Amino acid sequence: MSVTLTEKSLGYVETASEFLKASSLIDRNQREKALELFKDIGLPTKKNENYKYTNLNKVFPEKLDLAKPSQVTSTSVLETPAKYTLVFDNGQWKEELSHLPKGLSLLPLTESSQPNKDKPLVSDTMEALNSSMVENKYLLKVEKNSQIPLVTLLHRIEADQSQVAMTSLHISVETGAEAEFFEVIQLEEERENTSITQTSFELAANAKAKHTKALLTKSSHIHVGKVKATLARDAHFTSLTFSVDGKMNRNNVEVFIEDTGAHASVNGLYTGRSSQHQDCFTTIHHNAAHTTSDQVFKGILDDEARGVFTGKIVIHRDAQQVDSNQLNKNLLLSKKAHVDTRPQIEVYADDVKCGHGATVGQINEEEVFYLESRGIPKEKAQKILCHAFAFEAIESCAHDELSTWLGNHLFELFEKYALEHLNVQ
Repeated sequence: MSVTLTEKSLGYVETASEFLKASSLIDRNQREKALELFKDIGLPTKKNENYKYTNLNKVFPEKLDLAKPSQVTSTSVLETPAKYTLVFDNGQWKEELSHLPKGLSLLPLTESSQPNKDKPLVSDTMEALNSSMVENKYLLKVEKNSQIPLVTLLHRIEADQSQVAMTSLHISVETGAEAEFFEVIQLEEERENTSITQTSFELAANAKAKHTKALLTKSSHIHVGKVKATLARDAHFTSLTFSVDGKMNRNNVEVFIEDTGAHASVNGLYTGRSSQHQDCFTTIHHNAAHTTSDQVFKGILDDEARGVFTGKIVIHRDAQQVDSNQLNKNLLLSKKAHVDTRPQIEVYADDVKCGHGATVGQINEEEVFYLESRGIPKEKAQKILCHAFAFEAIESCAHDELSTWLGNHLFELFEKYALEHLNVQ
């Protein structure tokens, strides 16, 4: 259903149309279809139910100015627990800085190489904008029955003031293969710019993939990202979204469970201070019987920060004996911090098991007192409890070294931005 576009959205449509007319990209047909979807909705406003609490039209740049890949020249690479790293600068692969393990290959993604062509290309207006305009699209293939250890997918964003950087990566995990990925959105300099990222997974029968996405950005950065996964028979997908900085972050996760025995575990941690805005929106489609899923998202919000969690479970007709659970827990560390939590379940089958829960609270003062009685200063005790609260979500990445790395990064943030207003009356 189309809506009346804002003046800013009309400008984006015009820029995207001119980009496609001037380009000779192989997948132009798909890009034009994606642009048609964006024309129907444009940049989301509060009138869009899926973006009710996150007005992207208000915060996005007045003009769509894409950051070019050639802007970044740094040869330093973020150190992570992974032995292998793929580096992308403003969406362009840097082969000279990358190291791929055996069984993993990277190719340009064209219309002819697009897996699962029967499925709609995009389902969200921001995903559509990315698909129509991103300059480089890549296909990362995990060979059949191979086992790929943790690989870092490093997206380095270097954009001028008010520019938009875009990335697009499709990961195909073939039959019986297993792989782990740590995807990082990294911003080196403090600038008011924007990133739109898109990462999709295609898991064949008996394939397993673990994916952790971390936003290591700056306090003035705006990020919109989509992680999408399609699961075949007995496939397992584990996802963790680690969203702990930035001016405004919108993280979309959508999973299609297409055959029996498949399982999805979708988790996240978001933190906010000052007036930061964190929005996580998940949708899990159970399209087959005897499938399972679980979700755990946690939020820690201080000062006047705002958090939004929308978790949707859709159990389609004939998807009998599905077991799906969802949980959202939030800590508010000041009287002005705010969270909107919206668990949603749509069930069109009659033999299913579903559960959901949401909590909003403050730090337990009895636990603080206990730590103080052991000689720990109050402020440090409060930080320890925040860290412990967050770690349940962090350890869902199911990789000990990565859990430790993320936990250390979080604790450093707590130290850097000393949490205030912890004594909520």
